[in-house]
Amino acid sequence: MSSGREVKGAAAGMAMILTYLLLVMASGQVDPLAFARLLSFYLRSTFALWLMVGLLFLFGKLCLQARKGVDKQSLLTMGRSFAGRLDANRGVMMLWPPFLFATLMASFNAFKQAVLPLAGFSLDPALAALDRSLFFGIDPWRVTHAIFASPEATQLIDRAYHGWFVPMSVGVIVCAWLPASSYRLRTQYLLSFIMVWTVIGSLLAFAFPSAGPCFYSHFVGPSPSYDALMSKLAEGQAATGSPLVSLRIQAKLLAFYGSDTLQVGAGISAMPSVHNALAALFALAAFKLNRKAGLLLASYAAVIWLGSIHLGWHYALDGIVSIGLTLLIWRLCGHLADLLEQPPARLGVQPAIA
Repeated sequence: MSSGREVKGAAAGMAMILTYLLLVMASGQVDPLAFARLLSFYLRSTFALWLMVGLLFLFGKLCLQARKGVDKQSLLTMGRSFAGRLDANRGVMMLWPPFLFATLMASFNAFKQAVLPLAGFSLDPALAALDRSLFFGIDPWRVTHAIFASPEATQLIDRAYHGWFVPMSVGVIVCAWLPASSYRLRTQYLLSFIMVWTVIGSLLAFAFPSAGPCFYSHFVGPSPSYDALMSKLAEGQAATGSPLVSLRIQAKLLAFYGSDTLQVGAGISAMPSVHNALAALFALAAFKLNRKAGLLLASYAAVIWLGSIHLGWHYALDGIVSIGLTLLIWRLCGHLADLLEQPPARLGVQPAIA
């Protein structure tokens, strides 16, 4: 059952990704050569990270063994354990997460830059109005800036918000090196990761097109409120003398928008928020491992939601919707992981009825 479930889990995940890739390419908006270059970049980067994480796992095992005492037999046991990961079945477990990450990221980059702009940014006025209604007539960013009023607080939120990339990429690669006994959690997490990008970040982003507060004036029209937010962020940056990562990236995204070449990490979209969705996914997975880890990452997810508002990236509703959707995806992928773990039904031989 162990070998079959790894193959089935990998097949299900790769089928989802390849379907997404084919739909992106079928749009006719993506240059195949440009996509190939983007995919090559992600494959090289991802497998370098995969190797680094694998070496860290091996180093950790050696350190644990050293505490118990190292002898010839223990080294042979570790060697056999590592060699076991190189057989066909365990090899699937090790190799599909980095392929998943590289192919998914390249496909999403292509979609967000070449396909998503076709949808425009028609939903921003409605989302801005709904945000004010949720906060009793006040723009949510004014609430966060009233609570976290100092430029130094904004700097901390900015650093925490963009630290999200580390668990986003490393979490998938760690799944490649976890033991076979973690199959259910690994599969649930990886399938959920795929659906966050394809359903929340792509399908629903196209259905509910919006640019976000930081780009409102550029793509929608004059907005005294959001212009005030961006001015406040720029003033805080000047006061500390330390640049905000958000302002730098927002300027780059505007510069890249409409470019004929595919850029790593480019593209503009607000609703629903992938950033918030993945932060919620980290917390859900962490709760399966350890309650304290879950609470820590749930707190981080709350910081991400506040930061997405505070830094002008998202409307408050973007995060609320994406977190709710992530909870549904997590449950759905848990049921799918259970189905994939079951052995194939055996057909019994029925006696002929005369």
